[in-house]
Amino acid sequence: MKKPSATTEKDLRRRLVEASWILAMEGHGDLVWGHASVRVPGADMFWIKPTGLGLDEIRVEDLLLCDLDGRVVRGTKPRHIEVYIHSEVMRARPEVNAVVHTHAIHPTVFASLGVPLEPVTHEATVFVPPDIPRFDETTDLIDSPERGKAMARVLGSHDALLLVSHGIVTCGTTVERAAINALLLDRAAIAQLMLGGAPARQVSNKVDSLAKRELLLSDAHQALRWGYLSRKLARERKRR
Repeated sequence: MKKPSATTEKDLRRRLVEASWILAMEGHGDLVWGHASVRVPGADMFWIKPTGLGLDEIRVEDLLLCDLDGRVVRGTKPRHIEVYIHSEVMRARPEVNAVVHTHAIHPTVFASLGVPLEPVTHEATVFVPPDIPRFDETTDLIDSPERGKAMARVLGSHDALLLVSHGIVTCGTTVERAAINALLLDRAAIAQLMLGGAPARQVSNKVDSLAKRELLLSDAHQALRWGYLSRKLARERKRR
């Protein structure tokens, strides 16, 4: 097992904390629940937020280093029992370097409707078409490797998943992309919920949706969005 370099480790942990703070700032906090992770390059390990602390509370020194079996390799704080959301997605998807799980209320409520996510807004085109997958094998916690594997199978090659009556899972090649996917999914769900159950009569067609997706997922667009969120976070924390 390759040991991560100190420089890479420091940067990864800082970015994971920033992403966690941004998720909380943008409404994804749920007391001490919800968590984000980032893979250590070249190693079957990842850094993850511990349990008992909110997304907005964690510091670099709080993070846990876990392996793909969910075992804590480094760190002293208690581990989330849903660590398998992260370990099994990373095991199944070598290209995924970060995973986010939150109890974002709007996507969770939207999932209960059992209707397809429609490209009502730009944000939804990141995920559809085809429709975003839903994991409904259980609405309980993903607290075992078996449930983590089952969830990862439903996620497949997608970068977002609705956990019915539970929350969301998003992933990405970087922790910033995984966090942005969570924020975009939240906004997409809010927009469709605002229809009040009425069918959307006009939405982006497939051609337009795919063109928007290419722009929204471009490195340039991601950098602009994350740059704004980082500046907003700095302003928010300075006011405290």
